[in-house]
Amino acid sequence: MTHRHIYLAAGGTGGHIFPALAVAEALQLRGYQTHLFTDRRGAALLNDLPQLPAKLHVIAAASPFQAGILRRLSALAKLSAGAISSLLCLLMQRPAIIIGFGGYPSFAPLLVGRLLGVPIMIHEQNAFLGRANHVLAKFANRLAISWPQTKNLPAKMTATLTGMPVRQAFFAAAHNKLNFGNATPLELVVLGGSQGAAILATLVPDAIAMLDDSLRQRLCIRQQARPEQIDSLTQRYTDLGVTADIKTFFTDVPNVLSSSHLVICRAGASSVAELAAIGRAALLLPLPSAMDDHQRMNAMQMQNVGGAICLDETNLSAASLATRLMQLLGAPKSLLKMANDAKTLANPDAADAIADLAENLVSITRSKQTGAAA
Repeated sequence: MTHRHIYLAAGGTGGHIFPALAVAEALQLRGYQTHLFTDRRGAALLNDLPQLPAKLHVIAAASPFQAGILRRLSALAKLSAGAISSLLCLLMQRPAIIIGFGGYPSFAPLLVGRLLGVPIMIHEQNAFLGRANHVLAKFANRLAISWPQTKNLPAKMTATLTGMPVRQAFFAAAHNKLNFGNATPLELVVLGGSQGAAILATLVPDAIAMLDDSLRQRLCIRQQARPEQIDSLTQRYTDLGVTADIKTFFTDVPNVLSSSHLVICRAGASSVAELAAIGRAALLLPLPSAMDDHQRMNAMQMQNVGGAICLDETNLSAASLATRLMQLLGAPKSLLKMANDAKTLANPDAADAIADLAENLVSITRSKQTGAAA
């Protein structure tokens, strides 16, 4: 039946895709058949997941705000192709609602859905409403946000604070407790995200080289790196006598994070929310090129509750990072407090809150349609 199908649309990065999957999980538990629109980048991210809680629909998309007339025309052509693909999907299986999670691949499905009279809502993951969502908000029936005091909201539009949805695997992994025994290796996890691993491949090992031998010998590092960096980074840690596991992508991020004592990573909304769900201390390094500086705003959400320290990449050196590492890794009580403080930012009910909001919108829309028919 039509009213049991729900489409979700998300951009091609983990920050858009993974919140959508968390909501898809919640909706499936309620008996809905879920579908996900994304682009090729998003589809590539999903290849390593053992199970996908939604039927995947890959569409063309690109940012129309690129520099240069040719790039903009190419982007518009891709968005048009995405709109045609979306239209065909929605005509074949008309959904009860479409939920957008930001990014340009969400543009076409939501606008086409709106033209077809399908109720739409959007969810913003970051503490600053992104460009795609800012445009789509004008056509949306509902707007859900992850953080209090989210900036760049459209005037005269009421936003509902639902929190940031995180897959249940992260909350399940939160039960793994930290162990700081003297014989226990200190697990340092370094995640660069889809756009920002390059600098960490040089900055982190340079900082590790400056640590005291006694501390360095206790370290066990798991680090995400780009394919071309793996061999040199592996050799660097071998030369330093540090145990390290270097991969382009960790398929079991919940367990990787839960085994960590300290995490160094970018400050995408999903990364911050996943750290909060599991409860781990972090050094957050916002991506300077992130649109509207939204990663810094995300990082400050975690720093303000005491769960992380926000670092400025432009002023960060290997020496200053080494100092931070020595201060934190040498102070178990501080790390434990940060981990517990991080949990205060977690919202295990966020996915259900978004599902509730969607069901409420569907119910209101159906009641209006029934009344108009009568």
